[in-house]
Amino acid sequence: MKKIIQTLLIAVLALIITACGKQPELPDNTNNAKNEDAADGDTLSQMKEKGVITIGMDDTLPPMEYRNDKNELVGFDIDFAEALAGELGVKVEFVPSAWDGIIPGLDAKRFDMILSAMNVTEERKKKVDFVEYFGVGQIVAVKAGNPLNIQSVEDLDGKTVGVQLGSTGETAVNSINGLKEVKKYDLTTDVFNDMGLGRVDAAVIGEMVGRYYMTTKPGVFEVVGDSFQVQPMGIAVRKGDTELREALEKAVQTLEDNGTLSKISEKWFGTDMTKQ
Repeated sequence: MKKIIQTLLIAVLALIITACGKQPELPDNTNNAKNEDAADGDTLSQMKEKGVITIGMDDTLPPMEYRNDKNELVGFDIDFAEALAGELGVKVEFVPSAWDGIIPGLDAKRFDMILSAMNVTEERKKKVDFVEYFGVGQIVAVKAGNPLNIQSVEDLDGKTVGVQLGSTGETAVNSINGLKEVKKYDLTTDVFNDMGLGRVDAAVIGEMVGRYYMTTKPGVFEVVGDSFQVQPMGIAVRKGDTELREALEKAVQTLEDNGTLSKISEKWFGTDMTKQ
């Protein structure tokens, strides 16, 4: 009897020791990790499934994107985005974003892409992937009739030039030698007003903005010479979002080939920027 009891005790102890020594099973997160990795570069299929592409933009940048008197979003990028969405077979939803938070917003997946007059720079390439569409630069604008016969950047030697504070035009004048004076204004319209009054001889402004104002106020000023310091514009997508980037590249190429991008450009800038 004692032997039986001893045998049972040994068996129970063995079970206890085995149970205590057994490591708890950890949940298998392999599939979850794979799903998360797939989602990072799977924006295109998710977008197709929803039937909507979301686009981040700063809606305070006329003529690229801004709100009209009816608070409707209008501008070059709006028309361009609608055309792109048509090629992709989806609808478009715009997500307004402050400029300084627009790339972080893309990273946080608040929207699928950025289309907001964004220049392609080496610094931005470290953070996002780009689909380029056309290049834009700076232009020299003068009073209608060009009374000082300014024909190029070189002719600004000894002249007083107006620029908008914080603009690419302000940066560009730093590369122009021999200027008599650079006057800086809060608004582009103030530059034009002073040019009309003869307080500045010329203005250096972003090409898109300058050509837009030419279409809204014909006969007030004119553009002389060629654009300079040209930089490409780009649609920004998240790093590694390869399928979406390739689909957008194909859509942009189609819009260039069929003339749609040229028509949108002529509507907003009075010229075909794709030929620059």
